[in-house]
Amino acid sequence: MRRRTPKHRAERTKRPAAAPPRAAAAVAVAVALAAVQQGATANAAPAAASAQGSAPSVLAAAYPQRTAQISVTLVTLQTRDKTAADAASLDVAAYRTAIQSASAYWSSMSAGRIGLRLDRVLTGQRTSAASGDDFTVIMDTVAREIGWTPGTANVLMLAIPRDDVVVYGAGGNLGAGWESGQTSGRILIPRQSNFTAPVTAHEMGHVLGLGHANTLQCTNGAADSTRSIGRFSDSACSTREYGDRTDLMGVSQWSQPHLNSYLFEYGGFGRGDEVLDIGTPGSPTSYVLTPWAGTGPRRAVKFRDPATGEWYYLQFKAPTGYDAPTALGGNRGVEIIKGSLDETESLLIPPSTRPFAGYYATDLAWQPGQTFTTAGGARVTVDAVGATATVTVVAKNAPPAAVASLIDAKAAQAGLGPAYGDFGAIRSGGFYRMYQRGAVVWTAVTGARVSTGAIRSAWQRQGFENGYLGYPTTDEIRGLRDGGVYQMYEGGAIVWNPLTGAFESGGAIRAAWLRFGLENGKLGYPVTDEIRGLRNGGSYQAYQGGVIVWSSTTGARESGGGIRTAWQRQGSENGYLGYPTTDEVRGLRDGGVYQMYQGGAIVWSPQTGAHESAGAIRAAWLRFGLENGTFGYPTTDEVRGLRNGGSYQAYQGGLIMWSPTTGAHESSGGIRAAWQRRGFENGYLGYPTTDEIRGLRDGGVYQMYQGGAIIWSPKTGAHESGGAIRQAWAGLGYEGGTLGYPTSDEYAITGGVAQDFEGGRIEWRPGSGVSVVDSLRAGGSTGTIIAAPTPTATESPAQIQSMVRQTASQMGVDPALALAVAEQESGFRQNVTSPVGAVGVMQIMPANRDWLASLTGRPNLDLTKTADNIAAGVALLRWLRSNASSLDQAIAGYYQGLGSVQTRGMYEDTKTYVAQVKARMAKFV
Repeated sequence: MRRRTPKHRAERTKRPAAAPPRAAAAVAVAVALAAVQQGATANAAPAAASAQGSAPSVLAAAYPQRTAQISVTLVTLQTRDKTAADAASLDVAAYRTAIQSASAYWSSMSAGRIGLRLDRVLTGQRTSAASGDDFTVIMDTVAREIGWTPGTANVLMLAIPRDDVVVYGAGGNLGAGWESGQTSGRILIPRQSNFTAPVTAHEMGHVLGLGHANTLQCTNGAADSTRSIGRFSDSACSTREYGDRTDLMGVSQWSQPHLNSYLFEYGGFGRGDEVLDIGTPGSPTSYVLTPWAGTGPRRAVKFRDPATGEWYYLQFKAPTGYDAPTALGGNRGVEIIKGSLDETESLLIPPSTRPFAGYYATDLAWQPGQTFTTAGGARVTVDAVGATATVTVVAKNAPPAAVASLIDAKAAQAGLGPAYGDFGAIRSGGFYRMYQRGAVVWTAVTGARVSTGAIRSAWQRQGFENGYLGYPTTDEIRGLRDGGVYQMYEGGAIVWNPLTGAFESGGAIRAAWLRFGLENGKLGYPVTDEIRGLRNGGSYQAYQGGVIVWSSTTGARESGGGIRTAWQRQGSENGYLGYPTTDEVRGLRDGGVYQMYQGGAIVWSPQTGAHESAGAIRAAWLRFGLENGTFGYPTTDEVRGLRNGGSYQAYQGGLIMWSPTTGAHESSGGIRAAWQRRGFENGYLGYPTTDEIRGLRDGGVYQMYQGGAIIWSPKTGAHESGGAIRQAWAGLGYEGGTLGYPTSDEYAITGGVAQDFEGGRIEWRPGSGVSVVDSLRAGGSTGTIIAAPTPTATESPAQIQSMVRQTASQMGVDPALALAVAEQESGFRQNVTSPVGAVGVMQIMPANRDWLASLTGRPNLDLTKTADNIAAGVALLRWLRSNASSLDQAIAGYYQGLGSVQTRGMYEDTKTYVAQVKARMAKFV
């Protein structure tokens, strides 16, 4: 037949309770890799003979040397779901050949004492069982139907017209076998294939009481693990079922490899002289192994680890005899085997215990130069592999003679004094020995190194060779600055000097220290070990001149001096700045320095010290050129706790103010002084909403605020501009009009307030509104108001009302509110202008055009056009509803100005306005 990929394994299962006490079952299965690793098929229960505790201190053969010519009854079946033609397709000759092959194999294993004899053949036997029934059902049904019973030396072999066997509900199996006594049992196999002969021999192994040939698998790569109460002491280790492809009882293949020495002795096979028992190992002793598939005596070795009591078998796999097809490549060499968790099964320990892909491992044997260390510390070294193999076995803590001599010579050279205590074995095949003034540590990779004094104590703090530093790779190296000394290790170094003591130096923090010149740089010597446990797995190490801080996302960065102090004020890595992302960056103006962090920066100069710089305030400072701009360096950290969550930061040339609603904007000079007069952000002006805007007439500057503006010119200084007076001034053309710049802040007059300008005065009274006094007229009489451009419109009031409703709905404003304001302000007319210059349906002051253009998203906003005018008014209402504390305050803000309402309260005429608007709202709901 055409070759197919073999996917076979065999598992032992417990026989039902009615079976004899030693009865057990086993199956040979073809399954996917996941099932191989997880045991998905017929191992629902442990074998009847499994170990119930830790490994025995003395391993005796579980079976005596048996002698039997086993009578085989071969039955090919016509199951109830198959035809006679299906049954006739079962090749009796192939099964005869398989039985003959199995007989020859087990005769060879038993030194001729066990063989198979085919005494009875039933072909096409009709049975009431179906081919898809579980193997237990088929075996029991057919045995009952033909009257077969187990005896002292008989086997019932059944063949079904199907390509696999069902075992406990799972298909894909190549066979199944029952043990009914020392030389009796039952076997069920499917239609003949290239696997028929090896699977028949494998199932006969189960009939003879053997379990599977497995391998040790450890996800952490552990070399070995002791067994205890049905599990391994190392939780990362497990049994890989059928992992030993070099054994008949492992994963099935087209060949029949020689039974391994552990199962060989366990099953009572051979003459009894094939395995040399060397007992408990001591000093290094060498042994010669001949090919295990040969016939000579003492061709394998077994020893008992004194620390764990476990027995280990050493055998040489060579391409001879039954091993010729499999003892090739990495599977030719010395195999190390012990009993598995179930003592009926063997456990091969490969050079690498990490999981391997697929079914057939290619590196199961140990090669020359490799050393295996048991869980108890005994060691096996493969010295040579050729026609024979030579191994050296040595007890725990006993180094090879050459290594012992090297360690003692190193101690004498270093003047460590006499030794006390014996040698010790340590990780990765290393050794050490203690002396009066220190120790010598040796590995094959690092050589023999002296370990003494304060540096040794520091190494001990890090866990000796088991810590991240690993083994020393040099002796102590002297000649550093101030009498310092260091010693290199696999994972870093330890550095000592008389002033600071000895401390570790490794990983990314050491690399950063190297950037700064090690102990010769500004940081000097370390004064602590690396201190771990910071936020997000970070760590730091302190030095004479500062600190190095590390996190997995930012790397290792210096932290020292004034910048470190400022960082600590902000909570170090736990504050909003987080970890540093750069070292200190020098070369700024006037000797300044900065350092970047996850959440911002810290900036230092000799004149101002170190201060944070982050967020929107930093972005604003960047707009002004950082330290090279007019603001210079920061002189404070960000000061929080202002009204409505605001904050500010002072600089050499001014301040930057921030609030959640207005963003960050400059505040300096005369404009800041005027703002201060009005109570900063707590006054009616509120927070600045723009930076200073230059380019006005005669070098003037202004800055917008939530409640108005501040205007400055070289001649007049800085003065507020808000509310109704500002609206009137805007209607007269601001500073470009006849009034020019303001020359005073607002001040109280009888019944109201006034503000002086270069060309006159604007007065406001709650009852009468705004009036403009022209100082050029005799007696200060009221002058002519310069009107704003008159809007024109052709829409009817009904059409305008519909436009207002639609615009409010689109912009998320209550249509009733927008309609009430429009009716109150203009009666739904566009071609109207107020005495102070407010225009259109929503009575918008032209001075607010640019701001409202930004609120509406209409850069070309034209207040003389009905649609634009309505959009501007509705946008203003939307802004007021977002920033006012109530509907009443929002309506009042539309009339009086929100900043004025919040600081001064509603004037009487404002209250009347609010009542009128709310009354109108009721009819538009």
